[in-house]
Amino acid sequence: MLRTHTCGELNIKNVGQKVKLCGWVHSIRDHGNLKFIDLRDRYGVTQIVCSPMEVNEEVWEKLKEIKNEYVISLEGIVVKRPEETVNKKISTGEIEVKLVSFEILNYCKSLPFDVGSNEKISETLRLKYRYLDMRRESFQRNLIKRSDFVFAVREFLKDNNFVEIETPILTKSTPEGARDFIVPSRLNPGKFYALPQSPQLFKQILMIGGFDRYYQIAKCFRDEDLRADRQPEFTQIDIEMSFIDENDIISLVENLLKYSIEKTFEIKVDIPFRRIKYEEAIDKYGTDTPDLRMNVEFMDLTEIFKKSGVMILKEIIDKGGKIKGFFVKDGEKISLKDIEEYNDFVKNSGGNGIGWIKFKGEEIQSPFKKYLKEDILNDIRELPYYSPKGILFFLGGEKEWVTITLKNLIDKMKNKLIEENKFSFVWIVDFPLFEYNEEEQRIQSVHHPFTSPREEDIELLDKEPLKVKARAYDIVLNGIEIGGGSIRINKRNLQEKIFKIIGLNENIYLQRFGFLLESLEYGAPPHGGIAIGLDRLVMILLGEETIRETIAFPKTQKGVCLLTDAPNEVEEQLLKENRIKIDIQKDL
Repeated sequence: MLRTHTCGELNIKNVGQKVKLCGWVHSIRDHGNLKFIDLRDRYGVTQIVCSPMEVNEEVWEKLKEIKNEYVISLEGIVVKRPEETVNKKISTGEIEVKLVSFEILNYCKSLPFDVGSNEKISETLRLKYRYLDMRRESFQRNLIKRSDFVFAVREFLKDNNFVEIETPILTKSTPEGARDFIVPSRLNPGKFYALPQSPQLFKQILMIGGFDRYYQIAKCFRDEDLRADRQPEFTQIDIEMSFIDENDIISLVENLLKYSIEKTFEIKVDIPFRRIKYEEAIDKYGTDTPDLRMNVEFMDLTEIFKKSGVMILKEIIDKGGKIKGFFVKDGEKISLKDIEEYNDFVKNSGGNGIGWIKFKGEEIQSPFKKYLKEDILNDIRELPYYSPKGILFFLGGEKEWVTITLKNLIDKMKNKLIEENKFSFVWIVDFPLFEYNEEEQRIQSVHHPFTSPREEDIELLDKEPLKVKARAYDIVLNGIEIGGGSIRINKRNLQEKIFKIIGLNENIYLQRFGFLLESLEYGAPPHGGIAIGLDRLVMILLGEETIRETIAFPKTQKGVCLLTDAPNEVEEQLLKENRIKIDIQKDL
């Protein structure tokens, strides 16, 4: 072994021992007849001390060659630091290693950025030189925490009788949702594999095969536009179970997250999580991914403002519109300058502006003050979330526009509304099974076509499919969807009916999903599951703003790997072997 200890391991118990260390030179401090070197590896930093009186001349002269980020190995004696130089911020802060000898294992060119700096570094630079970015303590912490979290997930699922099974990466294109990444088959000219958007069909087949509890830390691929919480390749915690219902899966996931988060991040997770029906979420929060940390809900104020003398509101109500609003409990957080900004935002969204009433005990401040009689104010004071120091914002217009605009306004106000930076989980349930795609003029699945309708709604499939509710559930954390799942269809006739409702003719669905349909006729048990986005979940738990901070080698928003310059062109011979011809119109 080149080393006897890591750079984060030595302490006062090791004083007097001769040790070997390896690592990167983190910093060098030259005090003339005394040199200090901080040696770093992923475990920590150890201070090395050297004076010309304690090493031979050759070693002392060779020290002058060392620069930051050189890779070295050394031998030395562990000594106790003088009391006044003890560094309590690091695990090795009570000791230092008196240098005896060292060897330069490799050199390092001038760095494009300082890996030891806390200053903000260009993301383009960080992704191009990812191997240097990985030396930074914060990024190493992220990847180590991710690894620890995955280990805890596996531990929990193993203890609950789940079997980890890998499903194929080269599979069949079954387009329904995002675009597939395709891979040509040299042995089958003109035919292609697809990279899986999820292991959905395979995990259902595993249930038919008798593996009643399956999981996988699954790599998935989607050819879609990227943003902060999306990558073309991503990882999900994939789970499927047989002989269960929605409550079983929800309970399992709650216990899984509680165990894994508490063990890895030492954050207390209270279960069960709150459950909100889809329609209630849209009505109260304007979204099916509400951030419950803000403690803000929309309220219908139409009846209250019917009694006011505000003509603009009366006209909206007379035309069938709605007045909706929400309370901010601590009105002192909102300045008049903020209100002006919110007012402009609403006008830019197509409205006349935002209404507001600021409460100061029994007094109020509002542009509508003269129209607000005491009976109206008393009704407002009876509303949920009212506070004698709060502020009520309200907006009138067509119901859907009002809901969307209030949601966008809340997003703009988010930093003032979050009461504490905690982790707030919520389940969204009772989704519609279908939605109407205006662009394609057809009905489509809200989640995917393998989601089971509620038993009591099956009779609506033929005449009123848009009224059918799904046995589906999404899990949301701090306003971000981190996972979703459903109870699956386990009977062929029902699955075929769903395919027909979403506009697939028999030839198409047999070609795409014939193997699944056939398998459903061989004793498919009731089953369901969920997929949790590992990258997103760890991003939130670490307090990061993008999943690129939790992935070792991510792509840019244009799907490019700056480290390897992928995607790139391939050799002509490889194209010929795969019977591929490139036909791209060059820009003139």
